Amino acid sequence: MTDKLFGGHYPLLKQALHACALRQEAIAHNIANVNTPGYRRIDVSFEQFLRAARTNFLQVSHPRHYALAPSQLPAPGAAPDADAPMRPDGNTVDIEYEMAQLAENQIRFQALSQLITGRYQSLKTVITGGGGR
Repeated sequence: MTDKLFGGHYPLLKQALHACALRQEAIAHNIANVNTPGYRRIDVSFEQFLRAARTNFLQVSHPRHYALAPSQLPAPGAAPDADAPMRPDGNTVDIEYEMAQLAENQIRFQALSQLITGRYQSLKTVITGGGGR
């Protein structure tokens, strides 16, 4: 229902916010297992999700073409990071990298939250007639 009210990029913003929440969980899991021998870090490919959304959802080659619905975009998911360097104990978690990823993800989450809040604020302004009463 809210997707129809907001239209535009709102469904994409919702999915991006969900991807940030998934990445937060993955980072927390990695940090919790920093000293677990043989643990492989996991990551959520947020950037790959955005690339797919940009090419499939936001761009069409002709004005009469329909854009791909956000529900048809590939859902972001957690997967082992095959490129992470391995320590002698087989663990691939680098705590400094994880903390940097955590900070970056928090900033991204806040930005997306503010965009969605702005959409709700716009709807509130329209409903109240802009008078703020």
